[in-house]
Amino acid sequence: MTVANIHPFEIEELACKITGLDYDEIDADERQIEEALIDQFGCDFNQFCLMISRLIPLIDIADSGLTGKRYKGFADIENGIWLTKIEI
Repeated sequence: MTVANIHPFEIEELACKITGLDYDEIDADERQIEEALIDQFGCDFNQFCLMISRLIPLIDIADSGLTGKRYKGFADIENGIWLTKIEI
C-alpha cells in the first residue's frame, strides 16, 4: 500500500476545512483540531494523518472514454477501476 508523505501542517489545514474550524482564527491550536476530529469523526489527529496519507495516493482524475465526462475520485489505478468518484 502506498503511503504519502504529507506535512502535518497541511493535514491540520485539511482537518480544519472538513470540521469547520478556521485555521488562522484558532491560531493552529492542535488541541482544538484534535477535539473537532474526535467529536465529528471519532478519530484523533494521528489516525486522521494515517487515513489521509493512505487516501492521497488513490486520488485520480480521468475522462470517461464512453461518455466523455470528466471524473475525480479514488481509484485502484493498478486495476483501472474507480472506487468512488464524482463528475467534475
